Amino acid sequence: MDRDLQDLVAAWLRNSDLSASRRDELLARLRSDNGFRREFVEEIQMHGYVRAAQSSEPRWPLLEEAMGGHEDGPGLEDSIMARLAQMPTPRRQRTWNPWWAVTGFAVVAVGVFLAVQQANLGTKPAVPPTPPSGGMPVSPPAIAMLSHVVEAAWADGEPDRIEGAELPTGWLRLALGTVQVDLFSGARLFIEGPAQLELRSPNEAFLLSGKVACELNDSARGFRLLTPGLTVVNQGNSFGVKVSESGEQEVHALEGKVTIGRTGESGTSQILAKQARRLDDTGFAETPFRPEDFPAFERVREREQAEAARLLLAWRAAADALDGDPAVRVHFNFEEQSPLDATLRNRVRGDGAGSDGQIIGARWAQGRWPGKGALEFRGRGQRVLLRLPGMHNSLTLLAWVRVDTLPQPVTTLLATDEPPREEANGGKPSPADARPVRWELKANGQLGFNLFSGLVSGQPQWSALPSPPLLTPERHGQWLCLATVLDAARGELTHFINGVAVARHKPPPGPPLALAHLSLGNLSATDAEARLGVNYGFFGAVDEVLVAERPFSAAELRRYYEVGRP
Repeated sequence: MDRDLQDLVAAWLRNSDLSASRRDELLARLRSDNGFRREFVEEIQMHGYVRAAQSSEPRWPLLEEAMGGHEDGPGLEDSIMARLAQMPTPRRQRTWNPWWAVTGFAVVAVGVFLAVQQANLGTKPAVPPTPPSGGMPVSPPAIAMLSHVVEAAWADGEPDRIEGAELPTGWLRLALGTVQVDLFSGARLFIEGPAQLELRSPNEAFLLSGKVACELNDSARGFRLLTPGLTVVNQGNSFGVKVSESGEQEVHALEGKVTIGRTGESGTSQILAKQARRLDDTGFAETPFRPEDFPAFERVREREQAEAARLLLAWRAAADALDGDPAVRVHFNFEEQSPLDATLRNRVRGDGAGSDGQIIGARWAQGRWPGKGALEFRGRGQRVLLRLPGMHNSLTLLAWVRVDTLPQPVTTLLATDEPPREEANGGKPSPADARPVRWELKANGQLGFNLFSGLVSGQPQWSALPSPPLLTPERHGQWLCLATVLDAARGELTHFINGVAVARHKPPPGPPLALAHLSLGNLSATDAEARLGVNYGFFGAVDEVLVAERPFSAAELRRYYEVGRP
């Protein structure tokens, strides 16, 4: 690593001292050298995610301000971690280069840090507090679910929420598209962008601008939708409200009667089904009833289905192209299979290809889109067995998964069966000097890659190479693209989540990898582990798995994530 980069990263991560002249020298290079700046950003991305949430050093409040924090937002540590954890999911329909934003943040962040560091020379650094919940970020309680997302783009500065996300109180600022929000009171909101809506409680929301259709039933009776001038109260029916950028406000009774009033006034009135009112300076006035102005349940479903069909076709084309890559050895795309199939077909054929998979217990289910297959796993015993002959120095593992829960300390994604069994072709055992591997998830949300390092007192030992704990409960139930790349030539292992590198390690040297017998979604416990109740079973669904004997580049993984994101 470049000496300047070493000094800068050390100062950033360990708060080490820098002289004024050295600080100015590093800042000057950071501002003028694009390549140096890019390398530094990569390093702080790899090392700084969890450190950001755990530090109490004075640079973090200043960084919170630089990142656009708000006084009424969540706690500092939660806010920073939430922003960092959301970085792997990019906006759709963006054309700008994110490196400008990241690079700009790096320059501002380092400038703030070095200034604070210089001001505190000679002082004893503060002791970071123990983070709550074992280092896991604490999220505010959810009050709603983002149930459907159709061709949506969030406004600048908004986190990229994806379908299935839990929503706490706070603002939703939608630039384009339509989303469905189901509040835990039973109220269902269809929001069409551009719109700005604040979720205040399970029974109340505030619309600053845009269009919202509210589909309500008796369980949501009493739900209130407020605007700058209107209060609309649910009587167990459905209504639409719109607030224009110029401030014009209307309410339309889509089904049944609706109670309306002026914000801050006690009087109310009712409008019946297929009636509409406009708020002006004198009060409420009649206006034409136009239900087509609002996002309806049927139209949202039609648009969602059309968008899903388009995305599925695009992914199929990219997946077919991967099958022709000579380095790809296993590609399960879960397509064109019957719900009764007990074999998972490997789409790669020819010399060196892996076997088909033998399905044990797992059930066929819907994948990322309607019409896309997947296998659902429910823990104990369920797995897919496959064989991949030979030994491998470099490796790319990729899987689209939906994690439903992580109930045990370790959950298996893909692992070498232990002990090595004899291969079917010729009865030859796996080479003794080849290393088994385990690709797994930890209960705290880490994505891990473990390399067998030997036996101690008869017990296997592993070199653990984990990611930060980014697969937190907020991401459970969502489709995620997980990938791990081992590049033997560079001596580097990198974890990717949703096409973005989140951890980088230097793996210990050793023999090639042994993948002769693999298990997807589970791993047999040893007799000793079984007596202790140890279980490695996966709880969730998988709808694509790829194993290649070459390291995929970050650009390749990014492109494949973009074309495959639901």
